[in-house]
Amino acid sequence: MRQPNNSKRILLLVALATATFAQQLGKRSEFDVPLTKMTLGIDEQTDRFKRVRVVIDEDKEYAVITRLHDMLVKNTRMGTEKTHYQESPDRAFIISKFEAEQISRTVRGFVLTLDVFEKDLKRQRWDRCLYLDAFFPRFLKRFYYLVCAARNSPHAMPWVARIPDNEYDVSLNSPKSDKRIAMWQNQPDYTIKLRIISKELSYQMRLWQKKELDNPNRNMEVAYSAKAEEAYGLFVRMYFNRRPPPPVPGEGEHL
Repeated sequence: MRQPNNSKRILLLVALATATFAQQLGKRSEFDVPLTKMTLGIDEQTDRFKRVRVVIDEDKEYAVITRLHDMLVKNTRMGTEKTHYQESPDRAFIISKFEAEQISRTVRGFVLTLDVFEKDLKRQRWDRCLYLDAFFPRFLKRFYYLVCAARNSPHAMPWVARIPDNEYDVSLNSPKSDKRIAMWQNQPDYTIKLRIISKELSYQMRLWQKKELDNPNRNMEVAYSAKAEEAYGLFVRMYFNRRPPPPVPGEGEHL
């Protein structure tokens, strides 16, 4: 019998290893995740974030939010149209009308996702939680920097809510997802707290939208995001199983 050559043998071993690895991972059930797409721009020299791009209409329209000047980009049949929004350095900490529109757009998808996530936790739909984990951590990290850029401060969001790249993979086949969600499965009390803080974050985000982001008559000098930012920090710490787990409001209570 003819023996397979070395290259074919290696391919066979890789295929077997891949199949074994896939069998060890939990099932993922696909669904439409309503998170707004964002990309993060990093300065290659300083390794610090420079801008966040918020997708409005796939590749046709997007917003670029930086710590100072912002921009709206539209790709049309006639070419690329760019609208610039200048900010004074001494007032860049204030969320402008344009920035509020972009944050509100991301918050809408965020709260919808939080509501879905809380219901899936309640129903123990771990397959959907595993699927969501391929997208949610990256969104959370970019949302963090979006608010920091709009506020012109790296400290606009709770420092403990910064998410290192090594805590997640942008992959539907990540063991990190299985490990994270296995803890929720094995600790029902922890999962209840995660559900509570998910609902609290959704509540505080909606309140932020109402009072500031979507309010045309708001006082530009007043920020209403403190409770939303606090809830965000608590949610991130719970979602990534940080130890010790932070205190969360009681059922039916708010921050």
